[in-house]
Amino acid sequence: MTPKSAVNLHYFIGILPAAGVFFYRLAMAGLVATAVPASAQNNETGAAVILNPVNITATRSERSPSLIPNSITQIQRNAQHGYQPGVTLDEFARGTPGVFFQNQFNFTQDLRIAIRGFGARSPFGVRGIQMRVDGIPATLPDGQTQLDSIDPSLIERMDIVRGPSAALYGNASGGLIDITTREAPAEKFVIMPRQVFGQYDFTKSELFMGGHSGKSGYSLYGSHLQQSGWRDFSAMQNTFSQAKLNFQISGNADLMLVFREFYSPLSKDPGALTYAEMQADSRQASARNVQYNAGEEIRQEEMGIRLRQRPSAGKEFTVTAHMLHRDFQSRQPFFDGGQVQFDRLVGGLMAQFVNDHEWFNRPNRFLIGIDYGIQNDDRQRFNNNFGARGALNLSQLERVQSIGPFVRNEWRVVDKLDLVIGGRWDWLHYQVKDQFKSDGNESGSRTVSQGSGSAGLVYHITDRQQLYAHAATVFEAPTTTELLNNPAGRGGFNPNLNAQTSLSNELGFRGSSAGFHYDTAVFFIRTWDEIVPFELASSPGRAFFRNAGQSRRIGIETRLATPEWKGLRGEVGYTFSDFAFEKYVIDTSSLKGNIFPGIPEHRWEGLVRYAHPLGFFGQIHVHCVGGFYVNDTNTAANPAYTLGQLLAGWELKRNNFESSIFFGINNVFDAQYNANTRINAALGRYYEPGPPLNWFGGVRVRIAVF
Repeated sequence: MTPKSAVNLHYFIGILPAAGVFFYRLAMAGLVATAVPASAQNNETGAAVILNPVNITATRSERSPSLIPNSITQIQRNAQHGYQPGVTLDEFARGTPGVFFQNQFNFTQDLRIAIRGFGARSPFGVRGIQMRVDGIPATLPDGQTQLDSIDPSLIERMDIVRGPSAALYGNASGGLIDITTREAPAEKFVIMPRQVFGQYDFTKSELFMGGHSGKSGYSLYGSHLQQSGWRDFSAMQNTFSQAKLNFQISGNADLMLVFREFYSPLSKDPGALTYAEMQADSRQASARNVQYNAGEEIRQEEMGIRLRQRPSAGKEFTVTAHMLHRDFQSRQPFFDGGQVQFDRLVGGLMAQFVNDHEWFNRPNRFLIGIDYGIQNDDRQRFNNNFGARGALNLSQLERVQSIGPFVRNEWRVVDKLDLVIGGRWDWLHYQVKDQFKSDGNESGSRTVSQGSGSAGLVYHITDRQQLYAHAATVFEAPTTTELLNNPAGRGGFNPNLNAQTSLSNELGFRGSSAGFHYDTAVFFIRTWDEIVPFELASSPGRAFFRNAGQSRRIGIETRLATPEWKGLRGEVGYTFSDFAFEKYVIDTSSLKGNIFPGIPEHRWEGLVRYAHPLGFFGQIHVHCVGGFYVNDTNTAANPAYTLGQLLAGWELKRNNFESSIFFGINNVFDAQYNANTRINAALGRYYEPGPPLNWFGGVRVRIAVF
């Protein structure tokens, strides 16, 4: 295996001269731009980042980003988002510093998202990050998020809070991703079909319809995605649909209804490879995964309702209720309990009140609320007889209840200084009722509760530039799966797994000058009882979890977006991550000083886009990722790589009719790389290779019928 020194040497020699120096100079230009007079007009473009920012709702009330003492990236939908394949969320959020995406091609494991290193431990789904879609929690009461039922082609806006948000949302260390799906068009009726094709039998068909009638708006969306996949044994298909209805009940009240359904009858898991297997044939699937027919099938339905009432000026009361049902079946590449099925019911209720008033003759916003969630899983495990269901070896009912009251106050202390403080208390109660008692009764319960607090300052240097500081305590409890995957081989909870806590501090600067938009953040986070995954040789592919004693994170995130010049504009971002264990003992071995696995120390992203007045457009995106370790002992590493995407097409607009044709090339440099790494995997199977250079293309139409 390539040692870290060789990995870093390859990274700096191969990347910095070609790309890093250019990006560095461009980033420095953003800082120099602060000296340029700010009287220049911002030029509206199809930018995917913070050009002409609108208010965000990530802090649970609509607010300008300039008033928030957090690192926030706001991404609004533009034409280029409609020219992506529309498969995973990273297509929408590319270029966000501090956010690292992996696993775009194994749909049984889901997209992995890490913010400031939190979430990198997740073997499936998203951990350490809270997610909301249209104000409705996508994160379960136990802290886990499944992304399979979020279609990136339906996203209208995404607000990413980088850093702790536990004081507002609870049970999360890394931050928040707040998604708003596409709203009803202003016309009475609009229809927008889209069709995308690509290599490896890739097809995605989409249909969006919507409009307004009086004070009501509606949007309907459906999509079907399927592909055979680049790697062997990686075929998948799914169908997604959503209906979103908005009603203006009165002049001071509105109602939103959302219904979603997701169905995936086929999702194969090709598994991870050893380094030798990857070098010999990166397209092959793991022999064990094929032997045990690894994969999953999912059906999920969810609905949400939100009522907002404004009884008087400056006051707003919001109540949100939601429900979810998920039927899940999976086959994992081992015999003992290798087939899992559960029937999940989730419900929740949120209520909050916002009051804008004056305090000591200064503007003040006070927010108070409470969240309640309940999650019930009826779970069974069966032996996996090479893909056939064997004997039952676990059956239990699992319940998680969570209650989280919270409060937040935002006060303009003096003309240029805002003070924001907040706090939340989270109470989580886990219960398991053993229904398979032949190996003993493993029923039990467990309660975890703790408070989280935050305090921040925003100093307004000018109307367009802010300096901010933020400190927060963070509480993150284990998920049900993390507690129930007991390395002792028994049912019930793992008694040795505890919640992790963190203390986060950050300092940031952001602003705009002469059409340039820029932001930089520096942070230091110390974490106690960090939850980390590991595997056992007897159950490869199944993750277990343990606590590391203490860790620290030091990082820098910076981004610059240029103004448009004759149809040309650019963006660049850089992330530096120095994450290490301070106290961590496995058996008798100390891992003090070891680097976190799964997170590169250096990461660059750059984008250049051109749009011609006649409708022709082109775009190139480059992503440079430094080498990183894939295990806690730092004995195996993932080599550095550079990816690129080239996009081109033509768009036609005539009155109420729009159409476009587009063509793209992924991995334009034909790099050999791993799209996913399985942290602390057993038997050295860390690597899931990504596809070589491949193409896609499609057509989209928009017709305003009325």
